[in-house]
Amino acid sequence: MPISSLVIKCTKTLLVFLLLYCAFGNNASAQCIEKNFAFEAGEKLTYRGYYNWGFIWVAAGEVNLSVEESKYQHKDALKFYGTGKNLKAFDWFFHLRDTLTAYADRETLAPLYFDRRTHEAKYHAHHKYWFNYSDNTILSKIQKREKPEKLDTLANKPCTFDILSVAYYVRNLDFSKHKKGDKIPLSMLIDNEIHSLYIRYKGLETIKTKSGEQFECLKFSPLLVKGTMFKGGEDMTVWLSNDDNRIPIQVEAKVLVGSVKGILDSYEGLRNSKNSFFKKRNGRLEIEE
Repeated sequence: MPISSLVIKCTKTLLVFLLLYCAFGNNASAQCIEKNFAFEAGEKLTYRGYYNWGFIWVAAGEVNLSVEESKYQHKDALKFYGTGKNLKAFDWFFHLRDTLTAYADRETLAPLYFDRRTHEAKYHAHHKYWFNYSDNTILSKIQKREKPEKLDTLANKPCTFDILSVAYYVRNLDFSKHKKGDKIPLSMLIDNEIHSLYIRYKGLETIKTKSGEQFECLKFSPLLVKGTMFKGGEDMTVWLSNDDNRIPIQVEAKVLVGSVKGILDSYEGLRNSKNSFFKKRNGRLEIEE
């Protein structure tokens, strides 16, 4: 398979693994977060995606994540929005535009609604999920290609997150409670199934930028679901800034052929200036590749 085909095939994994990086929760309590201290409405994060085949890292795509104040069914909520796309240079060959939208409770970050629209060349799919906590169910409506919509009702589990809202929930967890090597359980909604998975905490590690700056990071690896993108197992590593903003600095994962990497490129609207590794609320970050 030519390298251009592999680059495009793996670009579509970028948005997914940047969100899956933080897919773990604590199923012990119904309220899964005590307080959101890490982010606020107005935050925007941009990542550059790369694909590696052999010894060469090739620029492949871009992911954007943002947070807004919003309403859901007339109640205060947070709206999370994510987009993933390949570089324009590849549009003639493979047009990729994936979008994810999630509404979450403003206080607990519990997911309320999740929407994923997939546009990959001629393939189109639309996943919609409604979380109903009165009877602990999740209503799903899924349409793929030109096929009729499929309706389903899933039995929900405590502290189950979609792949977008969980990316913000995890940033508020107390990592000091865990030691290196710990397995932390999670409940995750992926493609109309709730998976019981875990993340293995790997301690602290420092990442360097091209300018010489250093960021102490929390390092961990989630257990991946075997499928069309991943082999399964702990083949993903994540570095999360060990400050009050808890920004994902870098994510790297093995895929069926080669590996992919996401690197923080720019940020704005960060919540915390004290106890922060980031000197500005808005800026760019050049991580050594």
